[in-house]
Amino acid sequence: MAKLYLTSLYLTSALPLALLAACGGATSPAPSASGSPAPITTPVAAATPPPPHAGDPSATAAPTFIAADLVRRQWARADNRRQCAPIAFTDDGGAKGVPRRADFAGGWAVAFDLPGVRSAYGVAGPGLIPIDDQPPYRQTRRLMRQWPAFRELDALQAPSFAGYGLVGAKPYRADNPGGEGDHSLAYVRIHGQTCTYNVWSRISRAHLEVLLDGLRLLPPA
Repeated sequence: MAKLYLTSLYLTSALPLALLAACGGATSPAPSASGSPAPITTPVAAATPPPPHAGDPSATAAPTFIAADLVRRQWARADNRRQCAPIAFTDDGGAKGVPRRADFAGGWAVAFDLPGVRSAYGVAGPGLIPIDDQPPYRQTRRLMRQWPAFRELDALQAPSFAGYGLVGAKPYRADNPGGEGDHSLAYVRIHGQTCTYNVWSRISRAHLEVLLDGLRLLPPA
């Protein structure tokens, strides 16, 4: 009889403790395997990125393309349109040339005329040649060996780059290092595209570099 009483008493006294634990009333962490209290961890809220501000490149407006519709029309007629996406200038250095269609066998082109200077500058996606299929690292070496100047195009997806100089892959003359009035030409490779684009300027080397830095892939119309 005494044994039955003690068992009943134990169950009665243990019941409030079990209820307290089930309701979350315990305030101390359960001991760890070593006997010391387990550390209490608090979830850390995910960091919220700050809103873009005026100096953030992601907050800048979309570029304004020069002669975009004409470039698209020329590109749409070209044999190489599946391997050579349309590109256009977003900066012409203030030249304000008059755009017109130009012919490149198997490809497309847009030239810009100035008073007294036909085809003063322009851009083209020439027809494909076998060497165009080589991977980017080979294209980099090719253009660096072929041209006296080389430039990475940071505004386009890497690797995008240009080799340039005077027509014929010649260096700029010592008596005219800026190429003023000479025919500057660049061969341009853009990530994801097969063709070797041409960009040229008969104004100056500095003008050609402005055109190169302002090159962008044209988005769909």
